[in-house]
Amino acid sequence: MTEAQGLDHPTRQALLDVAQRILEKNPAATPSIDEILKASGISKGSLYHHFKDGQDLIDEALLTGYAFGVDDNIAQIKSALSQARGKKEAALIFRAITRDSQRSNLRDRRSARMALLLRADNDKTFAERLAREQKRLTDALKIQIEQMQARGWLRTDIDAEAGALLIQAYSIGRRAGQITEDLVSEEKWNDIINKVIEQGLIGLTHAESRAIDASESQLLNLVAPS
Repeated sequence: MTEAQGLDHPTRQALLDVAQRILEKNPAATPSIDEILKASGISKGSLYHHFKDGQDLIDEALLTGYAFGVDDNIAQIKSALSQARGKKEAALIFRAITRDSQRSNLRDRRSARMALLLRADNDKTFAERLAREQKRLTDALKIQIEQMQARGWLRTDIDAEAGALLIQAYSIGRRAGQITEDLVSEEKWNDIINKVIEQGLIGLTHAESRAIDASESQLLNLVAPS
């Protein structure tokens, strides 16, 4: 990709948007280049101007989808923490984000992310691209964790990078519990995540964590659902 082509060129973005929409409708199938071009109304010449080939376009769309939910959550954390005034409000923020990101109806998104991780085992070039995207996401979460540690809202003996990875790992566990249907209810799943965050990462006592239950009505005011 050259500077003249531009990573934010409208034609390039239009191709990515169409590819993503097709992938969302049928995550298990790989769209053909002709299908993408027909749906976008863009010529094959323009596609090759912005991407190495059709697979390059599809891989870029898959990587964007891989990061989609995590980027949303990072934005939510960053925005909401600017409003928080202490540990308890920080805990409420995490509860809101957990409730939003661990919904049962996001099963297909979790499956798609896991499929990309498996593909990386056998595709070195794709693995390198996925690793860069994963590092970007982890670094962005790490910054938020370090800022909370500096404010005294998270335990300082927790490694920020490991904590960032742990937060992202919840969704993999959620998908393992959705082999056919929810083996564990959303309520029970979210409750254990809340305990890990509040009593493990934040360092609240059990009593303090339970007291936050009465404040959950504040969730919608702190974090808008995606």
